[in-house]
Amino acid sequence: MTGKRISAEQVRVMAVFTAGPDAWFDSSQVERSTEVPGSTVRHFLFTFLQLGLLERLEMHGGYRYRLSPKAGTQPYFQRLQEAAAAMKQ
Repeated sequence: MTGKRISAEQVRVMAVFTAGPDAWFDSSQVERSTEVPGSTVRHFLFTFLQLGLLERLEMHGGYRYRLSPKAGTQPYFQRLQEAAAAMKQ
């Protein structure tokens, strides 16, 4: 997942968090917002969490995620932002 290629699905999932950096989202909200399959969303959320791009809050009924304040310093986040900009062109 942290290879050389960034997928459009990764960009769409991260866009949910960059659009509302202080908001908490569960995986089903991200799935509905992006139309990325749930298993793929959960995989990306876990990986983004491991990379330090997201924070996770454990709540009754599941987890909630939001953009980490440290995300901007992570090289993979910067690559995602570059890919998002290229996709808009």
